[in-house]
Amino acid sequence: MKNSISKEQVHHYLEKIATSRHFSKSKRYTQLLQFLTEQSLLQQPLKEQTIGMALFNEGYNPVKDDGKVRVYMYNLRKKLSTYYEEEGSDDLLLFVLEKGSYDMQFVPANEQQNKGTHSDDALPVSSIYPPQKNTIWVWGLSLTLLLVLVYYNWSYFVKKELYCWNAFMNSKAINTVVLADHVVMHKSNKPVGTLYMRDGVNSVNEFIAYQQKHPKDTLQLSDYTFFTKSVPFSLLKLATFLTEHNANMIPKMESEFTYDVIKRGNMLYVGQQKTMSLSKELFLKNSQQFTAKTNAFISVVEGKKTVYRSQHGENKLVEYAMVSYVPISDGHKALFFVSDHDIGVMATVDRFTHITWLEEFYQQLPSNKVYFNALFKVEGLNRLDVSCELVALEVIN
Repeated sequence: MKNSISKEQVHHYLEKIATSRHFSKSKRYTQLLQFLTEQSLLQQPLKEQTIGMALFNEGYNPVKDDGKVRVYMYNLRKKLSTYYEEEGSDDLLLFVLEKGSYDMQFVPANEQQNKGTHSDDALPVSSIYPPQKNTIWVWGLSLTLLLVLVYYNWSYFVKKELYCWNAFMNSKAINTVVLADHVVMHKSNKPVGTLYMRDGVNSVNEFIAYQQKHPKDTLQLSDYTFFTKSVPFSLLKLATFLTEHNANMIPKMESEFTYDVIKRGNMLYVGQQKTMSLSKELFLKNSQQFTAKTNAFISVVEGKKTVYRSQHGENKLVEYAMVSYVPISDGHKALFFVSDHDIGVMATVDRFTHITWLEEFYQQLPSNKVYFNALFKVEGLNRLDVSCELVALEVIN
């Protein structure tokens, strides 16, 4: 019978290995060893991406850095083998990583014939937690409860069609939500709180270009930007929707948006078209029908030009909003929710996060797998009682 292993023993030898000359100067490998050990003690199965994100944080790209984790695991096995040949030759407990596995195992030295190698005597971490005796009635009760849960929650066991959201709901997906913010400026000779905005100045680089073009202008960048109300409302809606489907997101301001976002994963854009900076180089890039102008979208079909322009009334606002679903670099996807006023963004985000409505929308498309640009007419009385009607659609091959 194999001897039981305590967590105290595991932590004792973990500290011994971490402070050895083979590991003390290798911070990354020490962190990897500690992470694998703690996850094993918690009986958590590990995946390559989980280790990569824990080890390298935002510097890890599961697509670009494919194989990076495996290299570190290979080197960790070699370092452990060298350690046990030298400083750890008298250790009573061995840390073993089977080839092709990410799960750390703990092996009593007296049951390991060849130290630093792997054998069938390797003890899984479950040996630290002895199994409990189970009677027939316990198993029967457990099975009954499981059947009841399945019966009442069958929809959760069946993969739902999420249409344009499928790529965002992948367990390995990295989703960045780019939020349209307004860059504001000030003048040192004006009262505090007096702010200025300029068309086309929506990032630091655009501000530098503006300065070069207007050297006598005394405008200076403020150390903050601001959002209109559509951004927090839409962000909350998206966060709730993604969380319900076990997906994550990373918020990022448009003024700080860089191309590494689309190289790392999927992209969502939320906000006004007129405050776009780098995102405008991606928005409607693949369209043969639509172009975007300030306060208007222009559609050209078979030579016929139609201008969709926002209309303002005393109590009523007619707004046009574009939802664009397109491919971007490295097989990733992008969804844009764009208009020039709050109600257009809020209305389209609200519709596209309701699967029943989305199912009806997709009935107008030839397939669930196509990309598209969809223009909606949004009307609201005092920006309330909003309606959202599809007025033009482009399917992208």
